[in-house]
Amino acid sequence: MSRTTVLVLLVACQSDYKLNNELSSGEGDDSAMLDSGDSAEEASEEDCDLTAPLAYSDEPDEECENEVAVGSFTPVVEYHKSSWSQDSSSVSIMMTPVVGSLDDDNNDGIINEDDTPDIVVVTYGSTGTLRAVSGDGAYELFNISNQSLQGQGAVALGDIDGDGLQEIVALTTNTVKAFENDGTLKWTSPSIAGSIYGTSDAPAIADMDGDGAVEIIAGSAILNGLNGSIRGIGSYGRGGTINVGTTSFAADIDADGIQEVVTGNALYTPDGATIWYNGQSDGYVAAADFDQDGQGEIVVMYAGTLRLQDTDGTVLWSTTIDNAGSYYGGPPTVADFDGDGEPEIGVAGASNYTVFEGDGTKLWVRTTQDGSSGNTGSAVFDFEGDGVAEVVYADETRLWVFSGPDGTVKLESTEHSNGTWLEYPVIADVDGDGQAEIVVAHTSGRTGFSVFGDLDQSWRPGRKIWNQHAYSITNVRDDGTIPPSPDLNWLTYNNFRSGDMDAGDGLKAPDLTVEYGDICEIDCDEDRLLLWVHPGNLGASDVQSGAELVVIAGIGGTPVEVDRIPIGEVLTVGDFLAGVEIALNEPDMDTWNSIRVRLESEELECNEDNNLLEIDGPFCQ
Repeated sequence: MSRTTVLVLLVACQSDYKLNNELSSGEGDDSAMLDSGDSAEEASEEDCDLTAPLAYSDEPDEECENEVAVGSFTPVVEYHKSSWSQDSSSVSIMMTPVVGSLDDDNNDGIINEDDTPDIVVVTYGSTGTLRAVSGDGAYELFNISNQSLQGQGAVALGDIDGDGLQEIVALTTNTVKAFENDGTLKWTSPSIAGSIYGTSDAPAIADMDGDGAVEIIAGSAILNGLNGSIRGIGSYGRGGTINVGTTSFAADIDADGIQEVVTGNALYTPDGATIWYNGQSDGYVAAADFDQDGQGEIVVMYAGTLRLQDTDGTVLWSTTIDNAGSYYGGPPTVADFDGDGEPEIGVAGASNYTVFEGDGTKLWVRTTQDGSSGNTGSAVFDFEGDGVAEVVYADETRLWVFSGPDGTVKLESTEHSNGTWLEYPVIADVDGDGQAEIVVAHTSGRTGFSVFGDLDQSWRPGRKIWNQHAYSITNVRDDGTIPPSPDLNWLTYNNFRSGDMDAGDGLKAPDLTVEYGDICEIDCDEDRLLLWVHPGNLGASDVQSGAELVVIAGIGGTPVEVDRIPIGEVLTVGDFLAGVEIALNEPDMDTWNSIRVRLESEELECNEDNNLLEIDGPFCQ
């Protein structure tokens, strides 16, 4: 659909004047200028349909690219959080932090990805204390003790009840607890003893059957997110090993539209019924598409042995890590480590970190130190935007960053220590500065957590959310809501416990543009005018977050900014959002020469000449 066609179809409310569909340039931009023409008779309310024009699609430019913009890699500690205002003896962290927005930092009346993200952890002394801290380290949101939480247990973050706010799911030794975004206890589940290990368990969140009601997965148990009641219990694996912790999660492994609970030796329906059990040992799990059949294969790590299972549970291959022992090998990470377009598997052991090809052969091995558990996880991201992955891993004494293709050490920081279980550092834009940071937890000498960033402030943008241990990008939206029918992660990203590698390739780029939707002047006597515009993306890569509409009035030849409207949705390739309402409440709008709406983002674009829409006045005459 061309822009001219869009203008013809969508100008349903012409209000006080007529609009033509002429396109012209304005002040150096290839922007659409709409001429209001002569005033017509005053419009009545019945003349205006006060609903947003519908979303639509257009043909994107698949060749939209930018030159490679490579940043530096000079990590520094941005801040360290080691003490709290409450329960001061509980300071050690042996779990994976999560990131999301819990409070309204920008005071716009809503809590979403436009607010500064927050970091949620469980610290421990005797039992676990649930804590939330502003991602920039500025303040504590809450500290919740006396809930008998697992001191080393992971948490999950997401909107589990459909209220638009992100709740927190945490575990005791035998129950699940949900907390509101302000830390208030929401519910406690019945006992799920036997379904979880009782220490270092990691819950997950999903809308498994796409009915709009979210489920909580904890080991082999499936709970209703609204009230914590048990929906089903699986009969076999729980996504853990004989050592400690469970890592089960939901994914649509067979691509049938319904998500399954993934464990090391069994697959369950949303009600806990067994889809298959393959008789193998249980283990820590991840999922990706290794054979390009559109369905997921399951990676399992158990007692020093790594294996890959097909969609139906058939074992495709099995191999061991170096110095394998009966307890060693942590939750696997999947990403394109070497840039060959195929997924590889990274896994940590007691004395090494190893990356395996998709067929089980070793790509590289690096010496590490984690004899205390040998069970830690890892994460992957392209910090510099050079198309090369970096592996982020923390053992007992070091925070490591390895180059994905060959394991070259890019960071060996001694500003870390941990006794270790299943935790790993997470990667997100925790302070809303448009760049990714690393959040790593400490025990055993150091306490609390540290946030690492880049000295030169050149790291690529990261998402403002990393919501659970079993993170796979599409399992959660940017605003923390849980998609009822999430995109299959492997069709776009094909990774697990990894950030978006494509966002940093320096090539594919978005092309933001804004198109006219509708205008209505029924309240001109009250100095009120309504305008709808369609933010869109005609480029070759999505814009995840951070875009906004800037509204500028032309008053006597002088541009005056009158509003800024954040765009809370992902601007996907080839799509225009439903009309965004711009409510202008300004006196003397009849003196305005024009209204300009510019779509802005921190993302680099292949074309910045089409971001401006200009509507020529007069208005409210």
